[in-house]
Amino acid sequence: MAGPARIMVIEDEPLIAMGIQMMLEGLGHEVPAVVDCAADAVAAAARERFDLVLADVRLKGDEDGIHAVERILALQPVAVLFLTGNPDELRLRGFDHMPVLAKPFVPASLERALKRLLAPI
Repeated sequence: MAGPARIMVIEDEPLIAMGIQMMLEGLGHEVPAVVDCAADAVAAAARERFDLVLADVRLKGDEDGIHAVERILALQPVAVLFLTGNPDELRLRGFDHMPVLAKPFVPASLERALKRLLAPI
């Protein structure tokens, strides 16, 4: 991918969301949407296109990040990076094929994951 990526952050902890947004913008990416629940994530995906979705598994509301990603992928093709403190949860739910960044993570780990996910095919 040439140029900055448009990235949606789905994270229910405001300080963590702000830290992730700052890391992404520091790497030169655009973060047009930071949301804390599945409903807001799906609404954002219905309004605009993203190159990548960073989704925490645990969110506010009735739906978690896995449900949000399923609904977003039905709207648009987009790269996904799950953020979780419990990677086994993804495996148990059948999402073990998706890229995962275990929390807590350091900025260098996020940068490496982004380079892999946003690299041109």
